[in-house]
Amino acid sequence: MNIAHFDCHAGASGNMVLGALLDAGLNKEHLLTELRKLDLPPWEMVDERTTRGPLSARFVDFKIEGQTGHHFYRGIDKTIASADLRTNVRTASRELFRRLAEAEAAVHGTTVNEVEFHEVGAADAVLDIVGAMVAIDLLSIDSVTVSPINTGSGTVMTAHGRLPIPAPATARLLAESDAISYGSKTEFELLTPTGAAVLTQLASEYGPHPHMRVHSIGYGAGSADLPIPNVLRVVMGHSESNPNSDTAIVIEANIDDMNPEIYPYVAERLFRAAALDVWTTPIVMKEGRPATQLSILCQPDNTDELTKIVLSETTTLGLRTQKVDRTILKREIIAVETQFGMINVKVSYLDDSVRDVAPEASDCKRLAIQHAVAWREVYDAARSAGFSLAPTTSPSIGTSS
Repeated sequence: MNIAHFDCHAGASGNMVLGALLDAGLNKEHLLTELRKLDLPPWEMVDERTTRGPLSARFVDFKIEGQTGHHFYRGIDKTIASADLRTNVRTASRELFRRLAEAEAAVHGTTVNEVEFHEVGAADAVLDIVGAMVAIDLLSIDSVTVSPINTGSGTVMTAHGRLPIPAPATARLLAESDAISYGSKTEFELLTPTGAAVLTQLASEYGPHPHMRVHSIGYGAGSADLPIPNVLRVVMGHSESNPNSDTAIVIEANIDDMNPEIYPYVAERLFRAAALDVWTTPIVMKEGRPATQLSILCQPDNTDELTKIVLSETTTLGLRTQKVDRTILKREIIAVETQFGMINVKVSYLDDSVRDVAPEASDCKRLAIQHAVAWREVYDAARSAGFSLAPTTSPSIGTSS
């Protein structure tokens, strides 16, 4: 399994991601060949060796002829959708901009189709974002991990005026992912909306450097000289571990004296604290008393936090834990276009071939209500589109655990 780990001690931006991957061995000509498939104004890539503090790094930027600052989401989506890119690259790029549009719409109280991008909508940002998706595909990366992300602190001037760091759209993208972030005394926007979108799109796991045999390291330079080295590091390597199996923890508690109205709230808290799954089972305890068994599946590192939630939020006097081995189908989330709108679907793979396609139920519900049609009609349309658009073999990007 090929792994790329992003070390975000100085945050991330779209051009820093590209610079780091080029520095780690990405073929520049192959990247440019793919990016030229986008229908954009004439452009050229600046690619130069520089230093940030004591570290040598690769600085990448795009110079665009006649670039304007405002772009509507629907125009960007059309540009990417019409490009002759690999299906998984095109789909991931469109989904990334969709997530950006949803974050901007939520922050500014508008709809996705009315979102007008400013800082992240220009052609150079499109090249950064699509370039990152192309790069991961060209490098055959199976898994991307992301360290805790330094967002910086202070304020930043935007088209909407001066805003706190992280910018509202950046903060929302972080909140909707499992990313770990922190502020610092560096008063600068270290994590941009584009950087946040790319990292949360690619990441299959957040946390420390994973177990792997390292074969290359790259440094992507940010635009500013700062008190800390303004670089994003990517560490690339290979793991012999089976990507379809791991070890997890099951936490269980038998409860016979708690108001059942509390269980949904407890489950919500557990999911927010990184539980992989939460379920209840009706059981019979001693003396024939009906009861409920509360079960939580989690990664080993999250056991202590989830245990505290169970002990503080329920009436149980104790619980038990056990290690379990899991076998997991590889899967990815892709966005598909239907006559009702864009819908996320989960594609699962067995032996690197498509096994099933499952539309996101909440997306189907939203669009069924919006178009006053049956939920099943929306679901079937998304499922059909998913089977048509899903890569026939398991791709490198967009995989989640």
